[in-house]
Amino acid sequence: MYSSDHVGVSLDETVTDSDLEDLLYCFGSNTALDDLAVDNIAVDVLTENELIRTSPYLTHPVFNSYQSETELVRYMKRLENKDVSLVHSMIPLGSCTMKLNSSVEMEPVTWPAFGNLHPFAPANQAQGYVELIRELTDDLCEITGYDAISFQPNSGAQGEYAGLCVIRAYLNNIGQGHRNVGR
Repeated sequence: MYSSDHVGVSLDETVTDSDLEDLLYCFGSNTALDDLAVDNIAVDVLTENELIRTSPYLTHPVFNSYQSETELVRYMKRLENKDVSLVHSMIPLGSCTMKLNSSVEMEPVTWPAFGNLHPFAPANQAQGYVELIRELTDDLCEITGYDAISFQPNSGAQGEYAGLCVIRAYLNNIGQGHRNVGR
């Protein structure tokens, strides 16, 4: 950490003596460039080191083709779209990010009376939650025809894995357990 009368500056191999002199001037420093040390490394290490890059860099057209952040982000999106992923194949977009849930549906979870129950609260302080979960379990079992419902897992990846486990169990149940699902 620096005290209130110090300034830290990060530099790279493109910095010249002239750049450093300008920086010193901006801060009103009377220190001569030759006397300056950065983190106990003499300034000449920045300008006379055998590790300084001598070959051209960032020469690929992609580094010069996009003149705004928007253009660059669109380029990266085009690259992303070339990748195959669960979003473009088996599982639709939004399966783990809850993008299909409207704000109105998600709002009750933010209510302090609903969303602030401590995980280790005594059971007698969570009776309303238990009743809510029991009723929802019964309703979902009736709607889906499942024998039981689990409200875990919470992450999208775990939910997708749980879905694959359900598909595998179903296939086993109908005599098609030889099919490779989720292995």
